[in-house]
Amino acid sequence: MRREAGVSVVALVAAVAVLGVLAAGGAGYVAWQNTEKVGRLQSELETTKRGVSKMSGDLRQASQDVAAAVKEAKELKVVADRLTAERDAVRAAMESAQAAGDRMRAELALTKEQVSYLASRASKEVVRGMPKVATSR
Repeated sequence: MRREAGVSVVALVAAVAVLGVLAAGGAGYVAWQNTEKVGRLQSELETTKRGVSKMSGDLRQASQDVAAAVKEAKELKVVADRLTAERDAVRAAMESAQAAGDRMRAELALTKEQVSYLASRASKEVVRGMPKVATSR
């Protein structure tokens, strides 16, 4: 029985050792699997970080482009306002010149009528001495 007990103990120790080796192997396999998953996740994280960094750079560039466009739009608005004011001033000057021309034509017509009237009332010698063509000074 002692021999049987020794064999049983040895068989038990061997079985425990085999189970330990299997457990250690299983734990090693699980650790290896987890290490691979961690490596893949780190790779994905790096890829995501690069994507975020690129997007951040693109966003910064877009912000600069928008700021430049806003500045240019403000400058163009100032130019447009100035040109509108100049157009309005030219329009007012043209209307004023046209009104002055109309007044001068009316005064000329009145002057012609007055000269005609005076010429018809004056003696023939005075009428002959009147200039026939306007002289420029």
